[in-house]
Amino acid sequence: MPQNPEPTVASLLDEIHQTLLARHYDRLSPLTLALEDALSRAKNLDSAALALIQTRAARNAATLTAVQRGIRAALRRVAEIRSVSTGLTTYDKSGLRQDTLSFGVAQRL
Repeated sequence: MPQNPEPTVASLLDEIHQTLLARHYDRLSPLTLALEDALSRAKNLDSAALALIQTRAARNAATLTAVQRGIRAALRRVAEIRSVSTGLTTYDKSGLRQDTLSFGVAQRL
């Protein structure tokens, strides 16, 4: 009878989740490779094992989505801060953003 790898898969999914929560993204690659290996060895899993794996995988997917949203928000905020330092932003009558205007000392004289 083949060994049931479900505890390994579930354990790896839990470890990936904790790694995401701890923001240790550099540690995800080896965990992902280990998970792929464990899944490739998984055979004859019963419905309870599959349900457990599916639940944990869905949880990890939701966590990854939240991480992506957070990273995108941080990047937008950094871009906004950088754009403020480059000059004035204006909008035309239709509300479209116009080119950034920068007023240097030479332009004022």
